[in-house]
Amino acid sequence: VYAFKMSNVAPTAVSVVSRKTHGAAGDFDIPLPLTGTPGVECRSGGATNDHTLVVTFSSPVTVTGDTQAQVSAGDVGSGGTSNGGNVTISGNSVVVPLTNLPNAQTTNVTLFGVTDGTGYGNIVIPIGCLLGDVTGDKSVSSSDVAATKSFVSQDVTAANFRSDVTANGAINASDVATVKGNVGAMLP
Repeated sequence: VYAFKMSNVAPTAVSVVSRKTHGAAGDFDIPLPLTGTPGVECRSGGATNDHTLVVTFSSPVTVTGDTQAQVSAGDVGSGGTSNGGNVTISGNSVVVPLTNLPNAQTTNVTLFGVTDGTGYGNIVIPIGCLLGDVTGDKSVSSSDVAATKSFVSQDVTAANFRSDVTANGAINASDVATVKGNVGAMLP
């Protein structure tokens, strides 16, 4: 008789992204590395600073914590309202709705009790939010304004979606104004 023992190491995420729908142009993802320099979400979260994280694992998982997810600033939820830390799990993907995330700050999102049947543990995901940082270099400067201006009136594609900071499916004067309005902001 063999006894199966689960390790106390959480399954490893294959990818983590911040996903937004850009109108009819569709969904576009910003990668969020779990180690090294955090990824930068440069797009608006609307009036309540809503964002969506999608965490993908190599095999199906469950998230077993009494609170499935928690953030160091803001809330797990949407529309400015906390949902009590609940996530959506579909096979090997975990979707974490985030609301009230502060701009110009890196927030840690923790998934509690992630298991794939062989490992079990918590996963911490850093997300840097800096509205207008279309170049992803942790500061909003004239290069971000120039990059956004260079795509005005073009279709939103995988090559330029970061310049659609309003995430409405069109790169226009509103995006340029939003980036200009944030020049000088930076992530610590």
